[in-house]
Amino acid sequence: MCFAMCASMICGVSETLAVRRLCARRPGTLVLLIINNLMSRILLAVTLAIVAGSAGAQSSSRLVGTWRLLSMVRPDSSGRSQPYWDERPLGQIIYTPDGHMSAQLYDSRRPRLGVWWELAEPAAARTAFVGLVTYFGTYSVDTIASTVTHELEGAMAPDWVGTKLVRGYRFLGSNRVELRVITDATGRRVANGTVLVWERVQR
Repeated sequence: MCFAMCASMICGVSETLAVRRLCARRPGTLVLLIINNLMSRILLAVTLAIVAGSAGAQSSSRLVGTWRLLSMVRPDSSGRSQPYWDERPLGQIIYTPDGHMSAQLYDSRRPRLGVWWELAEPAAARTAFVGLVTYFGTYSVDTIASTVTHELEGAMAPDWVGTKLVRGYRFLGSNRVELRVITDATGRRVANGTVLVWERVQR
């Protein structure tokens, strides 16, 4: 019975009889067949792991670099999108090879304060503050889910420090990437999250 099970593992049911006959003539054949079969399976598993790891590393490495903001829109439930601020948002996001990142985004319509920023009137300071998003920290990439997680070490809002921001990513050609907001600073999943398109800064 053990012989039949081993033979069935090696080949199909229709071939089991032929394997029995061969092993009857050469007793060591079954052991060799089992070893070869196991080695083939191990080799296949290793090859698949290497291919998957290589693809993941390649996708992750494509994010490395400096990117400038092209557009920032907020989709609504109807499928239409409206500019988050205006048609000309300013922004830069940087991903380093060693896993660090920083992001700066600004509403280009922000008026000048006219005074040293520490002396700005409350209303002017509020306008300047709500027209920006800035933070820095580290990042990790999930190539299976196509997400990048920003782990914040510093941010414009103290409440954001120590939180994680999950962004879905999608490459639009070789020099553009789309980031979609998936979670906010509270970890809550966002419906119709803001979509940002970035273009790689060329040297």
